[in-house]
Amino acid sequence: MLTPLAAFHTAVERQGERAYLRQPINGKYVEYTWKETARQARNVAYQLTQMGVNKGDKVAIWSKNCAEWIIADIAIMMMGGVSVPLYPGQSKANVQYVLEHSEAKVMFVGKHDDDEHVVKSIPENFLTIGFQYYSGTTNYDWSVMAAIQAPDSFQENVQQMHDVMTIVYTSGTTGQPKGAVHTCRSFASASNNLVEAIGIDMNDRSISFLPLAHVAERMVVEGQSLYAWFIVNFAESLDTFTQNVVDAKPTSFFAVPRLWSKFQEGILAKVGGEKKLNLLLSLPIVSYFIKRKIRAGLGLSHARLLGCGASPIPKATLEWFQKLGMPILEGYGMTETMGYGAAATPSGRKVGTVGRALPQCQIKISDEGEILFKSPTMMEGYYKEPEKTAEVMIDGYYRTGDKGELDARGFLHITGRVKELFKTTKGKYVAPAPIEGLLAAHPFIEQVCVMGSGKDQPVAIIELSETARSSSQLEVAEAIYHHLQATNEQLEHHECLSQVLLTQLTWTVEAGLITPTLKIRRDQVEQRYLHLMDNKPADEMVIWAPKEDKESAIKAA
Repeated sequence: MLTPLAAFHTAVERQGERAYLRQPINGKYVEYTWKETARQARNVAYQLTQMGVNKGDKVAIWSKNCAEWIIADIAIMMMGGVSVPLYPGQSKANVQYVLEHSEAKVMFVGKHDDDEHVVKSIPENFLTIGFQYYSGTTNYDWSVMAAIQAPDSFQENVQQMHDVMTIVYTSGTTGQPKGAVHTCRSFASASNNLVEAIGIDMNDRSISFLPLAHVAERMVVEGQSLYAWFIVNFAESLDTFTQNVVDAKPTSFFAVPRLWSKFQEGILAKVGGEKKLNLLLSLPIVSYFIKRKIRAGLGLSHARLLGCGASPIPKATLEWFQKLGMPILEGYGMTETMGYGAAATPSGRKVGTVGRALPQCQIKISDEGEILFKSPTMMEGYYKEPEKTAEVMIDGYYRTGDKGELDARGFLHITGRVKELFKTTKGKYVAPAPIEGLLAAHPFIEQVCVMGSGKDQPVAIIELSETARSSSQLEVAEAIYHHLQATNEQLEHHECLSQVLLTQLTWTVEAGLITPTLKIRRDQVEQRYLHLMDNKPADEMVIWAPKEDKESAIKAA
């Protein structure tokens, strides 16, 4: 198995003139061949050394996905640095913590939704390099660095498998972010093994839009492209996203549950609701054409691999897309395992599970029901935090913090989070994740957070979907009420929800209610909403939160 940099150079040698990265700018695509990518990366790598960045030094990347993100990462490898990705939209406190904790020497700054926030977040006198999309002032300009030819005398770094390649910081759902230290071996093993497991090759096409700072996107898109040598397309903006997908014609498409739910909501709105869709699908010839039209509308006419990961997706959502002829392959991994662990594959899929253990990954369940991983994709440990590293390791296995079960065929079922279990006043433990999965199946529900520590029965906070917000409160309340009753019929008595609170506020990173990786910040949701359910009559099962706006939410956060 080749190191990531050696795999890249092999691709350059064998197909240097083929397109590798396609970046839309003002509606037009700029294509970078493998050879041009290598040329620009080498030039930038040399310029980094001229700034005083040495082998082993940390170099941060803070940008939304773009061609320059991947070229910058390759440049960092070429000069022997260690990349430190930051999430777009990350808070000022977290940005400054990561830069200080990692001891980063310089940072690439690129595409953002709010450049003013970026300017305020960068520590004073910190060395920066600006991509062309960034309007703030930087010390160096990417276009200049990439254009100045590196001298023939510049000696590129020769990667070794044991070299530290990147430090990936967690999104900080529980306290300060932790930096998972990954070597070339962990990145190469995850990327190369997944290429072989799902059968992807140089004829495939992908589109990169989930944060490259997240291990899943970085491994699935950048990592796999280095070993399978396929084209990577990018989205220009949220407004152009659908058109960018149509233009890219991806053969593989990886998204998070929230996007799949948005797709579902949009399809139902265009078709005219679930009943009409079911009717159309019941007519053989019409069904064929409606499925084709839906896939074309999403830009996924050519997609043979549809994936989902980063957080749990409701079983009902998987089944819904299945009936449209769009089977979604769910995957499961952690920052600490380079996003690698278990996954459904074209040859092995079972709805309601996250698939089987991927090659070279060992999975076992502890006596407490916790899922444990062991594989060559494991991190070396948390940067500067040996105590926290020791807490998550047991006999060479990584403690995922998730509860689960392995069935007789080796498929892994996720049943909840170890630390998210809570106890009601009746002394019963409740796992919120399975209940949330049942609730989230309704088209009026965007996101849901189940809680109830210290209460007689669990309760839920619900973020309403766009479809719900365009409906009357009476219609929404009645629909949620009946859905709640149907959900409770599937639960044990101690798990049954006594009440739900409906909020029309969009849960965003800025509001402090979700992380940059779109995971719910349970403590923040509980702090913001739980008290609104105090002293409400027991027979009032559906409660409306006071109307909120984004500005007040940010102030509250």
